Amino acid sequence: MLSSLLADDGAEMLLIPAGDFRIGISDESLEYLAGTRDRAKRFRIGHDELRPRSINLPDFYIDKYPVTNEQYRRFLKSSGYRKIPNKLDSSIWGSDRQPVVAIDWKDAEAYAAWCGKKLPSEEEWEKAARGTDGWLFPWGDEIHERRCNCFEAGLECTSVVGSFPKGTSPFGVHDMAGNVWELTTGEFDNSSRAMKGGCFLTYVRFCRASARWAPSKEELDKGANWLGFRCVRDAT
Repeated sequence: MLSSLLADDGAEMLLIPAGDFRIGISDESLEYLAGTRDRAKRFRIGHDELRPRSINLPDFYIDKYPVTNEQYRRFLKSSGYRKIPNKLDSSIWGSDRQPVVAIDWKDAEAYAAWCGKKLPSEEEWEKAARGTDGWLFPWGDEIHERRCNCFEAGLECTSVVGSFPKGTSPFGVHDMAGNVWELTTGEFDNSSRAMKGGCFLTYVRFCRASARWAPSKEELDKGANWLGFRCVRDAT
């Protein structure tokens, strides 16, 4: 089986091998990251953060980087999809190698279907981000403010994908902490679907692999400049 492949949309995809991994976060780790026990409890409740458990997943491939503006423009031109993200041609958000933003689940699913892929489950996303050792971040358990495009990095906008190579996951996947929150098919609080990974506005402690959140309808309708996605495909 290939360790990587080039997908129909031109994206490099990396193999995530089958096997067990740990999803979620323990009370002790959450308290370490949150700073206090009370704040950790608020994170657990307010963001429906999952408790640790072991999950077995089959082989799958995941995009090495979030979907970029360049790739999304190619999709629009080829597919005739009519909804154009309102940040796509922005001088701040719209360069070719920045992640596409201001999309929603329907847009992302249309893109994935166009290129023969799908949105990741929350479990697939988290395994690709943290590996099989249950790391808190893609790079390990330590808090590093300069290994991702988080609030502390001070960029105040999305960055070109792959700009933080020291933050790469154990499987070689980039930008899984910070830059843009990423869409998954996971259920959040029985009312929406979960996004993962934090963004350029997120404090690094909340860019942990287990973190989860959901945007409001108002944010989606407005066109969130912090929300993007990447795709997966089955290895078979």
